[in-house]
Amino acid sequence: MANEIVATSEENKVTQDLLLDYLKTMNKGLNEQQTKQFLAVAGTFGLNPWKREVYAVTYKNKDGSTDMSIVTGYETYIKRAELNPNYDGFEIEFKGDFKRGKVTKSGKNGSWQVDALVPDGTVSCVCTVYRKDRTHPTREEVFFDEYDQGNSMWQSKPRTMLKKVAIVSAFRKAFPFDFGGMPYTNDELPDHMTGADKLEQQGLTEVPQDAQPQAPAKPKDAKKEIDEETKKFMEGMKGLWTQSPEIYQNTMKELGFKSANNVPPERRGEVFNTIVANISKAQQHQSAPTAMEQQDNGVVDNSLF
Repeated sequence: MANEIVATSEENKVTQDLLLDYLKTMNKGLNEQQTKQFLAVAGTFGLNPWKREVYAVTYKNKDGSTDMSIVTGYETYIKRAELNPNYDGFEIEFKGDFKRGKVTKSGKNGSWQVDALVPDGTVSCVCTVYRKDRTHPTREEVFFDEYDQGNSMWQSKPRTMLKKVAIVSAFRKAFPFDFGGMPYTNDELPDHMTGADKLEQQGLTEVPQDAQPQAPAKPKDAKKEIDEETKKFMEGMKGLWTQSPEIYQNTMKELGFKSANNVPPERRGEVFNTIVANISKAQQHQSAPTAMEQQDNGVVDNSLF
């Protein structure tokens, strides 16, 4: 049956229809043999491409032939290990560090330098995986100079990229029956074999865990709401200026503002109330001059608004 479940786990129910739908949508260039290979691997391990657990990409060899890579995400290894009752966690340790430096890149239009994090000596990452049924943990050490792809991710987040390689390598050794034959991650393969550029264009590039989250988009009416608040504040300030331009101007100067436009939202209440209080005090002793009188005397400063 076309809808027969190929592989099942607590997290995945991968059907042949699901995999074929993915290939028709994202990988139309696979030949029949490559399609069968992808279906077999993804189905055997229950890898769901729509969850970004696996993907297929074709690339050109030096002899002009076309080959295919089946790549999986490093988080898949962690998630699957947690299904094993003997899994008891893992630890990460870095040896050496990185510093800010220049990296030379070359292309069709020549060479240029870019700012990047470069290793300060030998840099490696050690991942230690613990199993409840083993007396000794599994440790795997990977070195930056052996896996660095020289692309923007390895230059801007080398620790994150090296950590992912260490995790996958250690988990593969700690759980050989679970991960034997599991596809490699894109961090372990050369860029041309992982289709990194294609993934980026499709929005499938994996986001490092330590990447800073983007600020939520403002509601469409946020600007309108802010403008209304500003409008009300400016109208109130203009009313105070009408009552007593002199007190208004002196108070603004004391508070350190040249005009109402310079008052930040968080201090509007303070400024407004201070001017009101000063005008009230002055009115207790003498009548404040009207705006018309001040204008006739040529003391009105429209730059305050």
